[in-house]
Amino acid sequence: MTAAIEKSIYLSAPRQAVWTYLTDAKKLGTWFHPSDTDMVAGATYTLSSQTDGERMCWGTVEESRPHDYLRWSFTVGPANGAMSTVEWRLEEIAGGTRLSLSHSGLPDTGDGFGLLLALDKGWHGFLMNLRQLSDDTPLAEAQPAA
Repeated sequence: MTAAIEKSIYLSAPRQAVWTYLTDAKKLGTWFHPSDTDMVAGATYTLSSQTDGERMCWGTVEESRPHDYLRWSFTVGPANGAMSTVEWRLEEIAGGTRLSLSHSGLPDTGDGFGLLLALDKGWHGFLMNLRQLSDDTPLAEAQPAA
């Protein structure tokens, strides 16, 4: 058995704009961690610390269905190479987008609980960064031409 983190937020931006903040390497770095590549299906990625450039997380983009669903394999140093799965679901709602995150395949042991807590806290903070970005600078204004 494994543990999972589930979170949803509401953003005052269309799905297409939110999608670019999940998949464009530079935009991902404005609220999460900078990526060495755009998050497209089949891409192997490394996300780095914004402060010192050190590798933070890495994996592969396993599936991409613009502007609805994105799935990554994902690990961090404390996971000792064990891969987990991060899934993003985007749902258009009146006035914006509901963005849902599911991070599954996490350890459900006493020893792994510290990692689970750290990831839960991290995702909460990063999603709040995205909400703040959405509130301060409408994401739709930053959307590249399709």
